[in-house]
Parts: sequence; C-alpha cells; structure tokens
Amino acid sequence: MIRIVIAEDEEWVLGTIGTLLNLEEDMEIVGKARDREHALELIHSMQPDLLILNIEHLLRDGPLEVLECRLLVLATFPREGNLERVQDAGADGYLLKDSPSEELTSSIRRMMEGTQVYSSKLLEKKEPALYEIPHASGPVKKNYFTMIMDKMKHPTG
Repeated sequence: MIRIVIAEDEEWVLGTIGTLLNLEEDMEIVGKARDREHALELIHSMQPDLLILNIEHLLRDGPLEVLECRLLVLATFPREGNLERVQDAGADGYLLKDSPSEELTSSIRRMMEGTQVYSSKLLEKKEPALYEIPHASGPVKKNYFTMIMDKMKHPTG
C-alpha cells in the first residue's frame, strides 16, 4: 500500500485528489494539509511513502526538508524557472494538475519503484528530456481514479 500525504491550498483540489486516489487498490491517503506546518506534522506522525505538494507551497515556503518520503510536485501550468526549483528541492516527480488520471496514478507507482517522473509539458526547452511519463506494464489493476476522471471529462445528458 502506498501511503500518501497531500499538501494543497485549494480545498476542492485537496479533497478531489484525496478521495479519488483513495479509490485505488494500492494507494491510501493518510493525511491532507493546507499549510507547511501541518504537512510536516503529518509526515512525521503518519510516515507516508509520498508527499504530493502544490508547487505554490514550494515557491512560497521553500523546500520541505523531509528525507522520509518521496516528493511529487503538482503545478497548474508551466512557468519558467520552476523546473530548476523543483529539481533543487529533490522532487521525484513534477506533473501538471490537469494531467490525465492514468498519468498521475502510473507516475506515483513508478516513483515508488525509484524512477523520477517529470511531465514533458513541464520540461523547459533547454533541458534534455531526461524523464518520461510511465505507461503501465503488465496486468491492468482496477483503476477507479482513472474511471471517475474520465467520466468527469464527458458531458452528461
């Protein structure tokens, strides 16, 4: 089971990502934080495998000095200079918030295997493409997060 803490300013994003990732068979949200101090508390008390961090926390408050878990940074849109800050913070992953749900869940799984995963949309032109977005290999697991996100993309009626 992949234990996850999410640190996000926007309540609806925090709740949505948390609820949907909890539907994955191999993922569990063990904490949700809206600020740096609460995120650090949760990391030390819950000992997650992964911290999902809004890039605005990183830019505003600086890197979190946590070696106990992997770090996935989510951004709303690409911004020049952010890639370097994310790499300096030691992030294992860097994705857009509106990435396909399969990309998020498979990226988390690959990160847990030790692979760094950076979205090609967030890599700056001067940087070589050192990372790739993973595609699931082997048997397909039930992926409720993906199914729900796909249904949300299609209009009803």
